[in-house]
Amino acid sequence: MTSPSGGRHGGWVGRHPLLAFGVLAYALSWAYWLTLLALGWRVEQGSAATHLPGLAGPALAAGVVTAWVEGPASLRALAARALRLPRPRLRSLALALSPLAAGALVFAGAAAVGGGLPQGEAFLAYPGLPSGWPALAIIGVALLLNGYGEELGWRGFLLRRLVATQRPLRAALIVAAVWAGWHAPLFWLHAGMAAMWGPLMLGWAGGLLAGSLLLGWLFLATDSVLVVALWHTAFNFMVATPPGHGVIAVVLNGLVVVAAVRVLRAWQSAQRH
Repeated sequence: MTSPSGGRHGGWVGRHPLLAFGVLAYALSWAYWLTLLALGWRVEQGSAATHLPGLAGPALAAGVVTAWVEGPASLRALAARALRLPRPRLRSLALALSPLAAGALVFAGAAAVGGGLPQGEAFLAYPGLPSGWPALAIIGVALLLNGYGEELGWRGFLLRRLVATQRPLRAALIVAAVWAGWHAPLFWLHAGMAAMWGPLMLGWAGGLLAGSLLLGWLFLATDSVLVVALWHTAFNFMVATPPGHGVIAVVLNGLVVVAAVRVLRAWQSAQRH
């Protein structure tokens, strides 16, 4: 995989910037996660260990490779996409926060059939973060490390460069494969993901594939890392915290799959015309 614009610097990284990004993203994230595993630590509710710093690997890799291959101007452009909320801003913000609206509807439906509404504080029990932190601190760190940490790399760097030479569907599928493999150490380190060993892993893989299609469409429609980082973070607050476990997570992931199928059909239709 090579950059369509060529390399600012020579050498292997300049000739293969996307491969260099993938190798560096894996190396940075896995170095942290494997160190925790070697020390015998495990990420679970109430533990001192946190996997979140490792999530920043893709963002750091994107910044390093962009600066090395294309220079400061492209690095500034990447930063601009990370902060830009496209016009119409209200529509962009609604798309970015749509998991919160979907979650509210699902929780309201569950309450209507006798499930009850969860307490707001329960949504702050974010995996890898102390629940005693102020709400704004928990949201900010989750957005920075989970939202930007992943999306600046997967969509802001990898997908954006892939679509220069690939159709959007193929590009999103490539990103999904790279993204899925990158998670591997978390199935030993993270208690919640370790619980998915077995048939549940098929559901996780299907959900990640659907997420790659939906986030790919969202990024290509807005060219904004901010929008996809907000979406990713908002969705995780809905499904990765205690109120979103069980049936709620299944329903919300099902909605993502439905949206991804619509994206798939739209891209397939565009390819035929």
